[in-house]
Amino acid sequence: MTTPFSAVRRATLADVASIARLSVCANREVWQEVPALREPVEPSAPEIALQLLHDLDDGHVLYVVERQGRNIGFAHVTRPTAGDGGHMVELRNVYIGSEHRHSGLGGQLLRFVLRDRQQRPDAPALRAWAANGSAAASFLQAAGGKPGRERWRVGQGLYAVRGIIFDWLPPVHSNGARSGAGQRRSAIKPQVRAWGQALRA
Repeated sequence: MTTPFSAVRRATLADVASIARLSVCANREVWQEVPALREPVEPSAPEIALQLLHDLDDGHVLYVVERQGRNIGFAHVTRPTAGDGGHMVELRNVYIGSEHRHSGLGGQLLRFVLRDRQQRPDAPALRAWAANGSAAASFLQAAGGKPGRERWRVGQGLYAVRGIIFDWLPPVHSNGARSGAGQRRSAIKPQVRAWGQALRA
């Protein structure tokens, strides 16, 4: 997907280093907004890059927003996990660099993720978690996520953070059945990951 100034695409191995650097910024922003989610030791960009490589090997998918040859945002989606007779993937992170916000790029990136999911043979449902009242929660709801049940997450020092689950169900086929039929609520527990102020984009 392209605009006059940007392109959204699946990431390649060549994008991992820049995604790791963006992840450092994303982590700091979300920790500033929700201090209880701060990790005891802030991971460095090389450490994040190594984890991303492991995630890709495990079936995760990364996406990037590119502008003038430079990655300015990314999304991270986990591998499909079986649950309740269907499949679910977790939208673990979405981030747009601060200087590129308020131009619709966050929504453009998420729409690309949703379309890419729908092209899979057995399209999984998409799920995301965000802290109540956070920029992430506002963004996910505005982007079409269906608010579900609330769920607590434990951050640094065992502080609990109340959040909400957002779902995007698989598309409905002409016979009335959904891809990943039988999927309602996955038993997976989404991990807490950074949701920066970029979600206002």
